[in-house]
Amino acid sequence: MFKTVLILGHIRGIRIQLHISWVFILVLLVASMSTGFHHQYPEWSLAMAAATALVTALLFFASILAHELGHSIVALRRGVPVESITLFIFGGVAQMERDPERAEDEFWIAIAGPAVSVALALAFAALARATADGYEPIPVALGWLALINLVVAIFNLIPGFPLDGGRVFRAVIWKLTGDARRAIQAAVWGGRVVAFLLFGFAFWNLVVIGNLIGGLWMMLIAWFLLTMAEGQGRMFDMRERLADVRARDLASPDPPCVRPETTIDDWIHHDVLPGGRRAFLVGTPEWVQGLVSLSDSRKLPREQWAARRVDEIMTPVESLSRVAPDTKAEAILRMMSERNLNQIPVMEASGRAIGWIERQQLLRTIEIHMDLQRP
Repeated sequence: MFKTVLILGHIRGIRIQLHISWVFILVLLVASMSTGFHHQYPEWSLAMAAATALVTALLFFASILAHELGHSIVALRRGVPVESITLFIFGGVAQMERDPERAEDEFWIAIAGPAVSVALALAFAALARATADGYEPIPVALGWLALINLVVAIFNLIPGFPLDGGRVFRAVIWKLTGDARRAIQAAVWGGRVVAFLLFGFAFWNLVVIGNLIGGLWMMLIAWFLLTMAEGQGRMFDMRERLADVRARDLASPDPPCVRPETTIDDWIHHDVLPGGRRAFLVGTPEWVQGLVSLSDSRKLPREQWAARRVDEIMTPVESLSRVAPDTKAEAILRMMSERNLNQIPVMEASGRAIGWIERQQLLRTIEIHMDLQRP
């Protein structure tokens, strides 16, 4: 299966990963910087310009990673768990398990990223000045990194979601009014304004200046900001409405089970096809040994199904994604989305399975819960 995310490693328990779209922006950035360097410094060879562009681009993305680590480390210190940091086409994003519960936490987590970018801008500027009389590509690259980190800091402080400035704005409104809903509405409104202004600027670049590439790129960024701002508003609404909904409320009782000694052929023809279920727990609800899905059957040729058992192709229980009965609905939805799960068992600490949640059923149940709670 083609993977869209490459895991690089972990820092303080935070998963660091690259989205496939990052490759596109890296190639685009290196190509444009190579052309720019070669044009600005004609005495440089094309190879020198390309090498300087590549190193500079990689250091730029390292700066973006440092920016997101700034958010993440402050979040961890304030008790907000962070799952991952992903570098992608529009920069980077830190995925936190939940939103901060206090305005003060929101403020300091949000401001940490731009603070790191400003610190990096000052450090790169100082290094560029210190190396000004040395090998020319070094101060040139450092100067560019100083400028771009400053631009990143200033742009992110614009007061609209999903930018850091939008979160700072939300924290301030939240602190002044004590109303988290009013604060999120103000930040989403700010995000819309920023996106529409950027759309206007992009249109001006396309029509008046004739800057096709720049205009289209700004329009894409504006669309991304608008989509993210609206998504943040909907996500907050969902979290608020589902705050008291837990796995035990969403799960279907009596999870489907198959005995471990059942042959794959019998399981498919007697359980999967008649009932239309694609996955089963192996064992009993009291003693779960693993989970077998229809995709697991592809591990073996069809002619071997009559002689091989389901426990030979199952995912063992120790490697199984599962949730506890008190897991929040939002966390379940995020887990199933991030891990591309179609089903997930609900299991007690003792290992007993008390329920079964399927993706489509989960989405329908969440929709019903939200409809019931609408005024």
